[in-house]
Amino acid sequence: MPEALLATPEMATEYARWFVNRLAYTRQSVRPHPESGRHYYYRPRAEGGGELGLELDDVRRHLAGEITLGIYAINPETQRVKWMGIDADYKRSLDDLLKLQYELQQDGIQAALEQSRRGGHLWMLFESLYLPNMHGFTSDTWLAGSPCR
Repeated sequence: MPEALLATPEMATEYARWFVNRLAYTRQSVRPHPESGRHYYYRPRAEGGGELGLELDDVRRHLAGEITLGIYAINPETQRVKWMGIDADYKRSLDDLLKLQYELQQDGIQAALEQSRRGGHLWMLFESLYLPNMHGFTSDTWLAGSPCR
């Protein structure tokens, strides 16, 4: 049995401060789909059928590895983000993410590369809420004190 990770309420609060931009979220199913064998994501619902909002204990359980959550980057009211993440799950995706990381670095943007089970992720954190656009972004929006820097 894998060792349980210690995830404190303080860690959950800090994680939420950095990454949670809205309370809507998804949760990965505990059991795989009987036909595909895949674990799908769903929007948790209250007993009456209404949507449940993300709570700090959900975040703590995610950090402890008890559950897997998906959170949304874009705040629907402001259309702004605290972070951007690129998920690439295909053969040779790490090569492509490394190339993109290099290109971003040439523009003064630091991005953290993370290997995943099927590929990788490229993460960018912003100092203030950022309005993404099709023309890119500037390095002054990058969080200067980021632990990823």
